[in-house]
Amino acid sequence: MVISDEQYRQFRVRTHHLDQRLPAQQLLTAAGTIGFQNSPPGAWEQAVFNRIADITAAELRAMLEEQKYLLQVWSFRGAPAVFPTQDAAVFLNALVAEKNEGPWIYTAGLVPSLPQLGIDYTTLLTVVGQATKAVLADKTITGKGQLDATIAEAVAADLPAAKQAAWQQPSPYGAKQTLGEAAVSFMLRPASFQGLVVFGKRAGQSPTFTSPQHWGVDWPQQSAAAQELVRRYVHAYGPTNRQEFTKWLGCSTAQGQRLWALIAGEATAVDAGSVLTADVSEFQKNAGPTGTMRLLGPHDPYLDANGRDLLLPDKKLQRKVWRTVGNPGAVLLDGQIVGVWRQRKQGKQLSMTVDSFRPLTGELKQKITEQAEMYAVFLKMTLRELLYQ
Repeated sequence: MVISDEQYRQFRVRTHHLDQRLPAQQLLTAAGTIGFQNSPPGAWEQAVFNRIADITAAELRAMLEEQKYLLQVWSFRGAPAVFPTQDAAVFLNALVAEKNEGPWIYTAGLVPSLPQLGIDYTTLLTVVGQATKAVLADKTITGKGQLDATIAEAVAADLPAAKQAAWQQPSPYGAKQTLGEAAVSFMLRPASFQGLVVFGKRAGQSPTFTSPQHWGVDWPQQSAAAQELVRRYVHAYGPTNRQEFTKWLGCSTAQGQRLWALIAGEATAVDAGSVLTADVSEFQKNAGPTGTMRLLGPHDPYLDANGRDLLLPDKKLQRKVWRTVGNPGAVLLDGQIVGVWRQRKQGKQLSMTVDSFRPLTGELKQKITEQAEMYAVFLKMTLRELLYQ
């Protein structure tokens, strides 16, 4: 089976709910597609803006921090992600590595320091997990640095005297940090997969952290959660392959192989990889361009994983969109990236700058202006200026 570039793009647009905005009642459907990465902070709100109609950023924060239909936790690639609380087994518990599957991409950087600490990876994860559970059982901690320090102190209290000196020595990973605090910082990601720590209500510019129990949430365990995780990934990013899945998830090759094998009976091979067999008929739809435009934020799920050449064929322009740090937003037209954009907020004033990759026709400017004005309303701000480079 051959899937054309246009069929691929239009399928992804539909799968990511970017063809038309859904009603607010379907927020959990959009959020559960593949989750929303929330780095930089607020990225998840931009993702929702592009998928849900008649909702504001303030209403979204209430759903996350008060009603708690949504949950923010470190998830795929160790990044903070927002997803439906009811789907936490898929976006957390399914990520737990089994014995001998090696460290995650996020924790691999700590491995060279393990001999210095005198603790193996598995033991370290266990003691950090135990301390995290005890520390956060009935409290909320403000700031990631304070969280690291508090849990590191709890771990140190139970370490043999011979290991405490190594735990307290300066860290090679960051200034004003002990090696023990750095170890905790690394290990909090896989500890979150076990349901030991979640994000609480933001305190000004600082994140807060607590346990799911103290936050007042629980979620159903799913025996097939790991299979469902892979299924959702392939649905969101097919045609794809095991290597791309492993990279997206941030796990070891061994874990990627185990998880990928779970959907062997549900996938169909095509010219560019694998798709879910259930999706084959959807790819074959001949939906043409609709003129739909979205101002995607940095790390929007649509931009994640594989398929960059189909979203933006020009390799030089790709480097403007997918940067090492400081990604801009992407101007999306009919599933293709036609420019990048950045925003600046001052009080209740919003300013935006657009760098278009194609000639700025009157129609294109009008579409960008419409989306920019809608975004300002979403933020409950005034669009002060919209500039083009």
